[in-house]
Amino acid sequence: MAQAGDSLRFHFADGTDSVYFYLEKQAQTTMNPTLLSQAHSDVVQQEHVNAQRENWFFVVGGSGCASMGRYLLDYFRGLDGESGRSRIWLLQKRHVAAQDDGASCSEDFVRDDHFSRWQADQLEFIRFQLAENHVMPPRVILMGISEGAELAPVLALSIPSVTHLVLLAHSGDSAMGTYQALAQSYPHMHAGWEQLQAALATMPENPDRSLIHGRSWRYWAEIQSINHLENLRMWKGPVLWAFGDADPLIPNDARQKLQQMLRPAPGQWRNCVFHEADHGLRSQDQRYLPDFMWQLDRWLAGYTQQEPCLDW
Repeated sequence: MAQAGDSLRFHFADGTDSVYFYLEKQAQTTMNPTLLSQAHSDVVQQEHVNAQRENWFFVVGGSGCASMGRYLLDYFRGLDGESGRSRIWLLQKRHVAAQDDGASCSEDFVRDDHFSRWQADQLEFIRFQLAENHVMPPRVILMGISEGAELAPVLALSIPSVTHLVLLAHSGDSAMGTYQALAQSYPHMHAGWEQLQAALATMPENPDRSLIHGRSWRYWAEIQSINHLENLRMWKGPVLWAFGDADPLIPNDARQKLQQMLRPAPGQWRNCVFHEADHGLRSQDQRYLPDFMWQLDRWLAGYTQQEPCLDW
């Protein structure tokens, strides 16, 4: 991986800016030892072809005001080039500095932290980067992490050059559907759900300053209007969806519910479920994120599924 330098800044058309990061991971030139035992001539040929190819990742991070710059170099460990060279862009939300720990979000952040702002900023950023690079790569991947997975399919549907969609640490349902399901399962969340519904019933005088559970009224109102399942249904390209089965933010029946509601085309989706892993893909004795990145690399390279990742 290229060494991360100072954070970069993207200047929006409205005169404001946001921090973004750019990383590169080079194509693998030798066979992964893990694959050596199962190698056949067609797999070797696949490796040779993929070494000449590129992946362009546009990563949409999760909620809050913590910067991914604090652990970005390590985050993509495991994405080691089996599918070719990877170029990775990650635009942060407005008002998040390169090394912010997320302990306290500013009033400006809270004001601008809502779906329509994220969508407009990401679209402007991604379209700019695509226009700056005159030769389009074979694979352009939209990767949404946690809350970012709400936005990823919207962006993918808006940008014709996107070829793959990745949803990580997300329930597969809308944010409000997930909240309601968890509130029904966990009594301590029920009061919060009821409070949210009551507050959303009437628009306040200042929807950007009126707060519900630390987020603006506008944040919740816009999230409520997103039909995540319909956006996924409209997306016809390949999808990789991964989460931990001990993630407290994901209902126990998430996989069965999404599969039943979407009825995806055979082979369109690959679903990775990591045993006893939490929201960060960590279990008590294992860190699964590098395993997921390796599975992502294999998926892009066109290899068949391998536990714990299964095709639908």
